[in-house]
Amino acid sequence: MYEPGRYRPAKEQVMFIRAYGLFTLACVLVAPAAHAQFAVVDVGAITQLIEQARTLENQLSIARQHLAQAQSEFASITGSRGMERLLTGAPRNYLPTNWAGLQGVMQGTSGSYGALSSSVVDTVGTNAVLSPQQLAALPPDVSRQISTARSLNALHQSVTREALATTSDRFDALQQLIGAIPAATDQKGILELQARIGAEATLLQNEQTKLQTLYQVVLAEERANQQQVRERALAGHGSFATRFQPTP
Repeated sequence: MYEPGRYRPAKEQVMFIRAYGLFTLACVLVAPAAHAQFAVVDVGAITQLIEQARTLENQLSIARQHLAQAQSEFASITGSRGMERLLTGAPRNYLPTNWAGLQGVMQGTSGSYGALSSSVVDTVGTNAVLSPQQLAALPPDVSRQISTARSLNALHQSVTREALATTSDRFDALQQLIGAIPAATDQKGILELQARIGAEATLLQNEQTKLQTLYQVVLAEERANQQQVRERALAGHGSFATRFQPTP
């Protein structure tokens, strides 16, 4: 029979009971936490994330397409298409640019326009009627006038012939521009070709203006030479007022 104060549990038993109680309490407290470690799979959220990833992928693909298009457009309006090299062999500035150059051509001493100068010399010889001996027998002023007239006429003939030949050769040069039209496949190429055609048209117009000016220069020299001939003729005849008066 148990009597108070007579029976006391051993110290080891007390500690065991306490440990067991703490263990039981811990199990009770840990059980809900352990149960909470199992994640709940949200299928709807995962599906939404997949759709968002697909949307972003499509947007990235569209952005790449826009970038490629922009790069293509940029390349079509920049860079060189080589149109400036067309007609590089076409004759340019083949006529004298001033009166000193024309004089050199007439005298057969021009180095810059050797072909034209040779043509003038040959034309003078072809047009001449008086022989060098007959020309030398004339008075010096008359001989000089005839030589000047010959040179001016030969210059006029040679310049117009050279212009005719060069203009005819331009048909082949212009054909290069026409042949380059299919090669202008982008905006920059078309713009360069248009600019090249415009530049060539400007050069042709400039040559026409130069030919007209040269013609006027030669014509003025011919008129000046003719005026000198008339004045020398008048000077040779003397004064008409006293011409038929008897000399005492």
